[in-house]
Amino acid sequence: MMCGEGVGPVVGEGNSESMALVPLEDADGSVPDSGSDEPSIPSREALELADSILEERFDTSDFDRPDAILHVRREVGKMVFEKAVASGILLMLVALCWWLTISVFGSQLGSEDATLSLIFSMNYKWVAAVVPMLVFGATALMKLSRERRQPWPGFAAGAMLILALFMAIEPIGHLAFGGAPAIMLIHSARLIVLGVMVYYSAAMFIDSLLLRWVHDLLEIGMIDVSLLGESGTEGQAEEADLLA
Repeated sequence: MMCGEGVGPVVGEGNSESMALVPLEDADGSVPDSGSDEPSIPSREALELADSILEERFDTSDFDRPDAILHVRREVGKMVFEKAVASGILLMLVALCWWLTISVFGSQLGSEDATLSLIFSMNYKWVAAVVPMLVFGATALMKLSRERRQPWPGFAAGAMLILALFMAIEPIGHLAFGGAPAIMLIHSARLIVLGVMVYYSAAMFIDSLLLRWVHDLLEIGMIDVSLLGESGTEGQAEEADLLA
């Protein structure tokens, strides 16, 4: 929840790289210029986004603890660390997997003899580069659409995911309908593995950025977690009344 006081000192410490993910406002409610030196505070929409991020990741009981602020801030910091490390591990696995299976041992695995893609007649190495990029872009757009409640990023993300999926399973299609050799199964398997690892790596990295931004807001007192607990309790009570 938003805190109405303490806005003055908020901005100096909250200007991390993660703050770029959400809209900011000047004290008069206008959106600041990038080169402005005047202090900026998160917009109401941004603070509601921070509340929803916390409510999705914590139980209502976490907000009712006597040390709720310290507990939530500590747990958010732990989440940032764990998701960032896991994202980095997966990203390096993607890079190594692509380098070894597509570049170094690609000829032994039949990459050079793979059937050209129906999309722009790309060879297998190009397809193996495009699929992870499509998945990464789609994941980022899905997160943007979900967290900012915007339809167009989600629309573009869905289209990109379908295109990536088509390119990943296209070798199986050549095997089933074009008389291609059985090694096409290995080609599809490599693309699917790369796409899945890129998806989770991108999702966890974006989550770590959002959680770092929420952690900054918690540190400067812009979110009152005790109010989140109260709102959750009220929502449960209303739901119980409706069921009764």
